[in-house]
Amino acid sequence: MKQYLDSADAPGVGLRAGVPKTLGRNTLSACVSLALAGAPLMVVSDADAAPPKKSVKKVAAPDKSVSDLEEKVARLTAELEASKRREQDLLRKNAASASAAAGAAVATGAAAEVGAAGEAAALAAAEPEPEPEPEPVVDEEKPKNLSEVSVTARRKEEKLQEVPIPIAVINRETLERDNVVSVQDFSRRAPNLGVTSANARQTSIALRGLGKNSGNESMESSVGVMVDNVWRAWVGSAWANFADLDQVEVLRGPQGTLQGKNSNLGLLNITTKAPSFKDSYYVDGFAGDRDTLQGKFGATGTILPGLLAYRASGFIDKRDGYIKNYDIHRSEGDLGETNALGGRLQFLLTPSDVLSAKVIVDKTASTQTMSVQPLIADPSTFANGASRGTTFSTRLARNWFDPVRSNGQPLAIIGDPRAMANNERRQSRGDGSGVSAEINYDALGHRFTSITAWRDALFEPNHDGESSTADIERISGWTVKNEQWSQELRISSKEKGPIDYQAGVFAMRTIADTFNQRLFGSDAGAFYASNSQYSTLNSNAIGRQMMLASLNNVMYRQSVVPATDSYAAYGQVNWHVTDDATLTVGLRDTFERRENTGWSHPIGGVDLDVLGAQIGASANQIAAAKAVRSGRLGTEWDAPRQGFDQNSQNWLVNPSYKINKDLMVYGSVSGGNKSGAAQFNLNTGKVENVNPENVMDYEFGIKSTWLDRKLVANVNFYQTDIEGFQSQLVIPCTIGVDGCTTGNRTTLGNIKGIQLRGIELETNYDITPGLSVFLNGSFNRAIYTDFANAPCPPEANSVICDQTGRTLPNAPTFTANYGVDYRAPLTFGLGNDYGLQWHAYLIDSYKSAANYNASLSVYGKQAAYHVTDGGIGIGTKNGKYNLDLVGRNLFDTIYFTNAGNYSSTSAASASFGDARYYGVHFRAKF
Repeated sequence: MKQYLDSADAPGVGLRAGVPKTLGRNTLSACVSLALAGAPLMVVSDADAAPPKKSVKKVAAPDKSVSDLEEKVARLTAELEASKRREQDLLRKNAASASAAAGAAVATGAAAEVGAAGEAAALAAAEPEPEPEPEPVVDEEKPKNLSEVSVTARRKEEKLQEVPIPIAVINRETLERDNVVSVQDFSRRAPNLGVTSANARQTSIALRGLGKNSGNESMESSVGVMVDNVWRAWVGSAWANFADLDQVEVLRGPQGTLQGKNSNLGLLNITTKAPSFKDSYYVDGFAGDRDTLQGKFGATGTILPGLLAYRASGFIDKRDGYIKNYDIHRSEGDLGETNALGGRLQFLLTPSDVLSAKVIVDKTASTQTMSVQPLIADPSTFANGASRGTTFSTRLARNWFDPVRSNGQPLAIIGDPRAMANNERRQSRGDGSGVSAEINYDALGHRFTSITAWRDALFEPNHDGESSTADIERISGWTVKNEQWSQELRISSKEKGPIDYQAGVFAMRTIADTFNQRLFGSDAGAFYASNSQYSTLNSNAIGRQMMLASLNNVMYRQSVVPATDSYAAYGQVNWHVTDDATLTVGLRDTFERRENTGWSHPIGGVDLDVLGAQIGASANQIAAAKAVRSGRLGTEWDAPRQGFDQNSQNWLVNPSYKINKDLMVYGSVSGGNKSGAAQFNLNTGKVENVNPENVMDYEFGIKSTWLDRKLVANVNFYQTDIEGFQSQLVIPCTIGVDGCTTGNRTTLGNIKGIQLRGIELETNYDITPGLSVFLNGSFNRAIYTDFANAPCPPEANSVICDQTGRTLPNAPTFTANYGVDYRAPLTFGLGNDYGLQWHAYLIDSYKSAANYNASLSVYGKQAAYHVTDGGIGIGTKNGKYNLDLVGRNLFDTIYFTNAGNYSSTSAASASFGDARYYGVHFRAKF
């Protein structure tokens, strides 16, 4: 009883939960009368009748007057009015107690016993019964209004609306509801974000139409990826699904003055759910068409109370492909399937209130067909009408391939985005794993942070090299094994004042061991021979045997091993000039040592001179067969380790002003440098190092809330100027010179000038408690300001073209993501809804027409398109259970995100977005 009286006496303390707010008149009468009757006799009640000594002393003292006791009773009455839930129980108890007290008074006439019984009854009335164990509370699962979202983009938790930088957020509720698990999914939820991912090595991430990095490990992407404070050096490590996502933040503009590695154009800051000392679990499953089976689970809780907590999570993702493979072996399934799994294990150690340590171990693995790129064009003429001569199609038309055609299957399929003809259905492998440890220590008004990490990633390609049913290239592609080690130390101020700051040092070493292998088959000689070579070798059976042997079982092999040591120091200061005005400045200096080494040596194949002598081939036939082989293998070379040291800087000036609590304006000017790249001409081994990349970025934005913060509207204006942008280029070469075999080659180079200019808009409106809409959009003008020596598209039949003033590839002028979320009680307010509700959502992603070919070929043009996702279902209001019928790409839009060039030995191909699939999505939290 003492705890309730004390809480009532304490200033500012409200009524305790679980105490009845109101009592019936009979209950109050019994309580008050019994308390008053027993109060004068408490001091003379004998030991047998009195309550335990502790309770007596704390209820009444000998010097207390009746008026004092009456005041206590009044306070007791007020507290007893805290809950209605026990009214009936208390009525029964008090009535029984009152009857017993009256009976005892009449039977014995002993005033002392009456007093003792009276106090016992009062105590019984006052003491609440033990409350049942509360059911775990699960937050209602609904998309948050942007005004409620917190972010950690600046290495501390802040409200999104108070962060003066352009940033888009995909929050936990959206990630869970829409089953968003990959960078491809992110691109359909965040404005001005583009992703291409034919396979792990060709994963490319672009912001504002720029930043893509396809297939070159000598440089890093200009758009960085950070997961749980650990930088991903190789963009291919972001290809797999992410498990247990908590939030995704898309930061635009140069980064690096606050954390990790520097990135010139932006950053994906990905956060997963952290361990908790509160036990909780979830399961998430999806089953649908295309034999789709997806499952996710998570569990967290206490290992040692108050000291050690854990979190374990995992996923499995299986789905049949969407591209038919017209080959005799296609019974295994369609191409472009998904077959991945992974998991994470975390431990959180909290030995004190000021010290914590978190360790994360993760692993992902996928085995599936990759580089599935249907052929879209192989024209017979150039743009001016001139004949192309020998093409991919004319090579396959040679009579050598008549036996393949005679079995009724096509040699190749060109022009069907949902069909290919590969002679085998082969699966490639993409794995990733890592360990990280983060320690945080609070002392002296600061937080000290250490982040230590190791990661590796593996990509093993195993796919048809030429996209035909002929036995031409059995294996084709670059195997990549990437390893990285990183250490970061940070300090950040915690005490509020006119100035707060963060600073740190960062070190990272990365090694990418890449190995190119192309294993040629029995039809390779007939396909790669020139017209004159084919005529010579196809003249008789002996010549045909030499043509078969020219490349059969020959493997083209190359190895390139770029390595980078990076060391940096950075810092950022926020000067709060007034309560509303803040000036943020940041600086970073990075020193890097970049090195590379490599070789090119083929193996396999018979000795053509010996074979020719054995079977009686003519000198011309032997020479032709040897020319076919050398034309594909090029020059053997060995390149010793070479490289350079380089410094680069990033800086930021970022003022902001809060006009009122609902309106903030900000601006920023920032600069960034990215070191050059050490690389070789892969045909000859000659050094072809790449120059640094420099960026100047200007931003001006407004963040606002309206209508009692139900409407959030943020707008950002930007201009980014890039000099020397590092890009994968397809450049022309002369066949037979410096190892050129196809008329063009791919290399890493610099584009002199690029400018990005545009507007970004993010809005969210909670129209009613159950209805919300959002619109995120962008207008982006991305052009070459100086690219006079650009490689020409293949249809131009020319070497150099001036692309200055033209729109960049992969840069649609308009993009938008918009949608609606609706929730309503099960009976729509007409009856008992049993704690259930309906919910539905519809989200559309729009991109205007753009060219997705690096050389701006006419065959890379993609018309404007929409991709629509949606779902409808039922669930509990507290978010514990949800059952939905959902669909992805509901209207089965066919679109591509990257298009390749054609050459004399290949047709133009493209990477297409996933086809429609739908199914049932179930989620449960415990």
